[in-house]
Amino acid sequence: MKLSSRCGFTLSEFLIIASIMIIAITISLQSFVALNKDYKVLIGYLSSYLKGREAIDKISKDCRSAVQVMDSYSGYTTTDDCLVLKVPSIDASGNIIDVNNAFDYIIYRILGQDLWKTVIPGASSSRTAVNAVLKESVESLYMACDGTPLSSVAHKSTVMHLTLWLSIVETVLGKDYRIIPGTTVKLMNYEWEYVR
Repeated sequence: MKLSSRCGFTLSEFLIIASIMIIAITISLQSFVALNKDYKVLIGYLSSYLKGREAIDKISKDCRSAVQVMDSYSGYTTTDDCLVLKVPSIDASGNIIDVNNAFDYIIYRILGQDLWKTVIPGASSSRTAVNAVLKESVESLYMACDGTPLSSVAHKSTVMHLTLWLSIVETVLGKDYRIIPGTTVKLMNYEWEYVR
């Protein structure tokens, strides 16, 4: 019996194996590129959502401490894209000075594609004056009271609950994504009024 002295692959076997390897590598690279794109979109979307959620949380914190929503103050008017809040003034320790007589005003408004926060402190307040962009790439700020758009409420001072949504548009890999975080808050309102 004669043993074959053949070792290794023939050229055709090598070409078949190389073709299979090239196809496997191509599929793997396409999968990696697709997963990497999905990862970037997801990370961009989540990052935008968290930034929007942070902005909504700041607005809702100020709303919870507000005595009332103002129709207008110092040239700012509560409309579809502007919210004027009247909040009690605070001392250097962060304590309320006089809930009935000392007030600061906090204004949130859309200007261009940015959400601005303006703080106008009262004479005796230790609250810092602010006029700065809170969040960029904001499409709109929607506010409602018991299902009625805030701009349609005749007397804003009667508002006790406020529903807020922030529409944010972010471009990730050339595509626009709209994120709309929101919340409903109860204003401090009259719980503190006339407390002596």
